[in-house]
Amino acid sequence: MSKRGNDGTTGKRESLVWTGRMDDAFIQAMLKEKDNGNKIDGTFTSDACTNMVNEPSKSLNIQFKKDHLKNRLKTLKEHFSQCYDLFRGVSLSGFSWNPNTKLVEAEDEVWEALIKEKLEAEKWRTKQIAHYDEMLELFAKDRASGVAAETAKKKKKGTA
Repeated sequence: MSKRGNDGTTGKRESLVWTGRMDDAFIQAMLKEKDNGNKIDGTFTSDACTNMVNEPSKSLNIQFKKDHLKNRLKTLKEHFSQCYDLFRGVSLSGFSWNPNTKLVEAEDEVWEALIKEKLEAEKWRTKQIAHYDEMLELFAKDRASGVAAETAKKKKKGTA
């Protein structure tokens, strides 16, 4: 898609191809902001957003824009949610998370039964989830409700 500038020139829509290193830096920046209490009720504060643009930009020498990170956050959350909801974290009977292989694992017959019931599960049989533990920390509480749910600010203060 192209857009027309004020001077009449056309240019291609700006897009960014994400790498593993970029995800690493962004996720670490999000964790830092969450730990600093800058994620309230599942939403990062405006200061956190500014910091999350600046931190990875400096460490990777890439000029990120807020929209780049906003779009990537949406994608990361969506992928995490698909996996998390399917396996209910990893509390679905017969499944477990292996942090070494970065896979959700189960015996073949357990996988086959789930895939028969939910076709979308098949891709997770061999798809590595590079930052599952970190995304669990960042996003699982957003998916929780009730008494066990707490904000990062409450957790930091120890008042949850």
